[in-house]
Amino acid sequence: MEEVEQERTRRGGKVLTPEHVRAVESLQSLKLARTDIERQQDATTHEGRRAQLAQALAELDRRMAAVSAIIN
Repeated sequence: MEEVEQERTRRGGKVLTPEHVRAVESLQSLKLARTDIERQQDATTHEGRRAQLAQALAELDRRMAAVSAIIN
């Protein structure tokens, strides 16, 4: 909810739509998932797993960009 408040402040205190709130919350969740995947990638040595994690990061980045487009 902290990011929702930050977004509200950034928008001049305007009330956010439910869709916008969901997008902000979704972006926060995607950021957490990305952090976890990065941690896993740093810890693994198996090249096949590293490739899977790289694909996961690319997908997360794609989703984050789509959600960011809704927010902005």
